[in-house]
Amino acid sequence: MGEIRVDPGTLRAAGGTAQAAGADLRGLAGEVAAALSAVDGAAPPESGGAAVMFSNAVQTGTLAVSDGVVALGSNADTAANVYEQTDRQAMPDGPVPGGPQ
Repeated sequence: MGEIRVDPGTLRAAGGTAQAAGADLRGLAGEVAAALSAVDGAAPPESGGAAVMFSNAVQTGTLAVSDGVVALGSNADTAANVYEQTDRQAMPDGPVPGGPQ
């Protein structure tokens, strides 16, 4: 069986990028709500109500995606920590007998 090689720093960097993207998505949800709230007051009641419903749906979807992306980033960071802990606690310090030298 092959060995597992992980670069925790790269994994952490990817996790940070995902968390930043999730935060950006959360901000986008607020911008959509602000932009479409202006339609509510400027449009006939039927259109305004539809705009509010659409805004709520977009905001809900964007927040759900944001939460998932942030969780993915957090999981990547946790995985990097676990790989490092495993490397420190369970892996031999020197060359593995019979392994590459």
